Amino acid sequence: METDLKKIVGQRLQLLRIENNLTQEQMGEKLHLSTSAYCKIEYGETDLTLTRLDKIAQIFNIPAVELFEKIHGNTSFNCCQHFADTAPHNNTPNTGTNDDLRELIKSNSRLIEMLGKRLDQLESRIM
Repeated sequence: METDLKKIVGQRLQLLRIENNLTQEQMGEKLHLSTSAYCKIEYGETDLTLTRLDKIAQIFNIPAVELFEKIHGNTSFNCCQHFADTAPHNNTPNTGTNDDLRELIKSNSRLIEMLGKRLDQLESRIM
């Protein structure tokens, strides 16, 4: 479950990076990380600190709260409710896996759509 959350956050950050026309190398430089260290963030292989998330928000020139909203995937992010929804409960079956999978699929779909648009832009410049 924790790994799924890291992957979802990483994919959302990847979408924001692409929307802002930044490369992974540029993000790494702005965060004072190697490109491979930044890639680990997008691949969900590393934990993010609040300080690092705040720095990422600064790079995108948005308030940290807005970054959290974009990561969460909607504009009415209620962090208290989110943590209540995702906190483990005793004797409660884990039903979040399907929701996590849906979120992962939606994220990937948006990424594919954005990459398609970007390809169209690049192709139109070549012609």
